[in-house]
Amino acid sequence: MSERLGQLDLVFVVDNTGSMGPYIEATKTKILEIIRTIKKEELCHRLRVGLVSYRDHPPQEESYVTKKYELTSETSKIEENVKEMLAFGGGDGPEAVDTALHVANRMEYLRESAKIMVLIGDAPPHGVESSGAWTQGSPDGKNWQDEAKIAFEKGIVIHTVGCFPEIAGYENAVKVYEQIAKNTEGNFFPLTKAELLVKIITGVAVEEIDKIAIQQSILEEMKISMDEFSADEDISESTIAELTSKMRSRGFTKRAVKHAPSVAGAAPESVSIESEEVTEKDVREALRQLKRKSA
Repeated sequence: MSERLGQLDLVFVVDNTGSMGPYIEATKTKILEIIRTIKKEELCHRLRVGLVSYRDHPPQEESYVTKKYELTSETSKIEENVKEMLAFGGGDGPEAVDTALHVANRMEYLRESAKIMVLIGDAPPHGVESSGAWTQGSPDGKNWQDEAKIAFEKGIVIHTVGCFPEIAGYENAVKVYEQIAKNTEGNFFPLTKAELLVKIITGVAVEEIDKIAIQQSILEEMKISMDEFSADEDISESTIAELTSKMRSRGFTKRAVKHAPSVAGAAPESVSIESEEVTEKDVREALRQLKRKSA
């Protein structure tokens, strides 16, 4: 495995307003467990974690809009940063989601790292609801759609966690969280239990690590190293299909987070990690990431 492939940058983007207390406390108490679990993965040669805490713009919230804690591999520093989070305030309903994504997009990511952003919140950005302040959009001009596009172009996968029941009280909040995830090849997770957040975060991390394994497998099938892979290489659809078929024939699988939401009359909410076959979509995305890393 190339050392250039085994690097993982993980950024938490967390709503720090009053209603987020249970989710913030779950992250605080379990952050070391999350880090240790990810570090046990054989393909993860280097893990760095960063954090963006956000609230809202003044005069809705006077404490702060965002706080950025840069990516670091120092476990004690990560723990210290997470412990500084505090659920407080918030003003009107929508929060500074757009600005938080903007700040997170501009963290000091390693070019060759796999990049994950986990957005955790219970309120929409400004401009997507008919009520609240700044119904035309964030007062600083930042836009969640633009930021999702920037993240995708940088190779950042955004997974979004919508915290219930608060997020369901808005007309468009869930749709926005779903769209942010979809536009960056991530997933949306609706949660009602704070303790499941740990499984979500560790789950999306191992998903990303398996994407690294797919990239390595592609290089092996092409009989080239990471240094020899060209960003200008034109890979045909027939080659993608062939690569996928070869991986499947070798029994190559990936792990994926499965989420069963809690609804009336159904099983309790749960999160599990299950094995799945590699698809042509997986191979196509792995090639896109390889090209980005080689550019």
